[in-house]
Amino acid sequence: MGLQHLTLAAAFFMLVHGPVNAAGRETYPEDKLPLLQNVITLDGKYVHTVGNLQMNITNWGFLGSLPNSQFPMSDVPSAQWPAGSGIEYLYASGLWVGAKINGIPVVSTGYPETEFYPTKDPIDVIYETFEGDFGGDRYPTFPDDDMDGFVDEDWLNRRDDDGDGKIDEDFAATSKQMFYCRYTDDQDQARIIWPEHTPLHVEVTQETYQWAEELYEDFIGVQYTIRNTGNNFLESVILGVYADMDAGPRVYGSYYMDDMIGYYSGIQCAKRGEVEVPVQVEVAYVYDNDGDDGQTPGYFGIVVLGHSMDFRGLYAPWPPFLSIISFNIFQGLQPFINGGDPTNDYERYKMLSTYKQSPATEYANDYRVLLGVGPFNFLPPGGRIRLHIAFVCGNGLDEMLANAANAVFVFNGAWFDKDMDPKTGIDGRETLVEGPLKQYDPDPCDGVEEKLDLAKFETIWSNLDCMVEQMSYRYSGCYKGVSSQLKEFQTGIDGKEYNVHWLTGSAPPPPRMRVHAGDHVVSVMWDNLSEIVPDFLTLQIDFEGYEVWRADNWTRPLGTTFESGPSKELWRLVATRDVMNNIPPNVDFDKAEADGGWIYEPLVRLDKKDQLVKMFEESIWYAPVDTVPCPPGLTDAECDTLEAIARYNLGFEGGRRYYRYIDREAKNGMNYFYSVVSYDHELTDGVPTSIGRFSSPSANFVYTTPISAAQTAEEYDEKQIYVVPNPATTENMQGWTLHASNDDPSGLKVEFRNLPECRSTVRVYTVAGDLVQTLRHDGREGNGTVPWNLVSRNGQNIMSGVYLFSVEPDDGRFVRKIGKFVVVR
Repeated sequence: MGLQHLTLAAAFFMLVHGPVNAAGRETYPEDKLPLLQNVITLDGKYVHTVGNLQMNITNWGFLGSLPNSQFPMSDVPSAQWPAGSGIEYLYASGLWVGAKINGIPVVSTGYPETEFYPTKDPIDVIYETFEGDFGGDRYPTFPDDDMDGFVDEDWLNRRDDDGDGKIDEDFAATSKQMFYCRYTDDQDQARIIWPEHTPLHVEVTQETYQWAEELYEDFIGVQYTIRNTGNNFLESVILGVYADMDAGPRVYGSYYMDDMIGYYSGIQCAKRGEVEVPVQVEVAYVYDNDGDDGQTPGYFGIVVLGHSMDFRGLYAPWPPFLSIISFNIFQGLQPFINGGDPTNDYERYKMLSTYKQSPATEYANDYRVLLGVGPFNFLPPGGRIRLHIAFVCGNGLDEMLANAANAVFVFNGAWFDKDMDPKTGIDGRETLVEGPLKQYDPDPCDGVEEKLDLAKFETIWSNLDCMVEQMSYRYSGCYKGVSSQLKEFQTGIDGKEYNVHWLTGSAPPPPRMRVHAGDHVVSVMWDNLSEIVPDFLTLQIDFEGYEVWRADNWTRPLGTTFESGPSKELWRLVATRDVMNNIPPNVDFDKAEADGGWIYEPLVRLDKKDQLVKMFEESIWYAPVDTVPCPPGLTDAECDTLEAIARYNLGFEGGRRYYRYIDREAKNGMNYFYSVVSYDHELTDGVPTSIGRFSSPSANFVYTTPISAAQTAEEYDEKQIYVVPNPATTENMQGWTLHASNDDPSGLKVEFRNLPECRSTVRVYTVAGDLVQTLRHDGREGNGTVPWNLVSRNGQNIMSGVYLFSVEPDDGRFVRKIGKFVVVR
């Protein structure tokens, strides 16, 4: 933390309120006000939560939630590890893009100066998807989702990118949880807030990935695609990652003042089945200098995984070699000349492009880091370059480096014979190089000296990563088995010339789920998505079973929310059922509820359900790729379910069946999380032989609170309406008390229960008759509970004392109820 936090806070104020003069009035013309209306994400609703490292995602150039700031998103995890702990490792991290235009250095930054913004189009927000999502297939599955001859041409942006009249029907979905967004450096917002900023006119596509398996749950992958949308050739392009890495518990206001920074470059071992693969790890990291009595044992780092090659390969090396040309450490609250942040484009470009590696810090303080990658000789108009990084955490340096190695392994992905030509991808030669070239050796490691001259546009398959392959094969620090051969560590073997990044075999994707809380009961419902999605690496259906989990005793630690979920230790496995194939537990879920199974029939109360399903089937039969229009009078959720049933009946893609687990041990008013995840089995000669990989319960969870049922008009008794707990003491409320947050300033509650099955108004008074608070309640759907956080209508915590309440039903069949309760603070 430091001055840049104040700078960003000022930018936020200007973004929302506009520039002000000494009198506090807006100084820009009224017609410029709409320029500040934007779709930037400020609410913290996009957080990676399926793994053990939780991170807030934005669509305006930086990642993180700016903890303890005035931003609405500051309550959510920034880079919290372990999940649900309240221990943070990042204030914010931003992308930097530097280049020279006519010899003048220009740098566009995502943080600390926020010069990237999405357009003002309301659809330019963040979109979420996952492996197995409808329309999201990618190679090596069948990536042409809409069967139009093109692959992944209609990206997840709510636009008809391919002009076929359909929206987002053919995109690529990666990992168990993926966020996608776009932003540019030349929006009007940037010019208003940063008038001295010179845009490069670049568009950034940002994709972030997370997996849920134990082996991969401690890192988040990021892919930036930078496109030159202007008319200038951008020269000497440098990409940068700037990060204010702050390690410590949020409950300590100045936890960022005792950090240490280091850098690691070396070989680590990544697991591949029973063997280990040596991979090169380049990571800048932070750790706490134990100013908080050992509460922060983690090491958190930024791993540079890969990048595009230069358009002519002149400067930036060809993959898989990395070109990290600079690593800088800046100290908080210091001017640039004394080691603080660069403050203008000249200083920023100099820091990015100067070959330098700052030494590890020797004393604890507040620090920021900057990694520079490149240079790329030029980026022409319309040209694209990519940068791949990962944020990674672990308990101590060794575990963090092991997790970083796993991130490198997943990024490296797998190789395939996409062109079905056995002459490409042979003997490690998988990269197509184009001339003109003089005295060129396509494989400098094969022991055969070749000096070839290639004419312009002439091509040759080359082994540019041969030194990495040789290093991997000869490195003795990883367990590789007794009969290892060089080809096991080579790319471009057996005709495989095509590399798919960010690809790994994993547990089946979690099903779509929802919960319905009743009176001392919670129904957990999910679909069969896990059963129909093949493994993305082997392309085999390997689903084995479902696990149902519940988390109790959650207290909302500072920096966590209902959406970010509980910590690992709070989850409890409550039910497991699987395929009947003699692999334990061998308890069948695939039976109707009446027969002891979990198969559930949805929408049983929907009028003319069978007729509607038939209508949906007919529509899908004639237009299988299209979404069926929702008939009037039905909700979107009902139509989605009807379409899924119809597709399942027809055997079409997107069809679903449904399951239900009923928890009858839930207590009213308590805070619960439920999770349904799936696991797979190992196959031997196509036959299931043992349990395989599991997803953690954090991969798929929903929060709920059981509630009392509303009283019907026929059975209504106003004497049954009451307040719980009564008296409302600290001890009596302990079971459901949560830590305060921006949205819930007290963290406390009492509940008015057994309210009537209609709309009602609940009013709370002092014994003197002063109105304290008014609560609205709608019990028409059976909810008989309304909570109150003991905060008055004036925003103040109420004092100890006796309070009166009235329940005033809107329906004349219910009489008014007057009662009282006691609060002891």
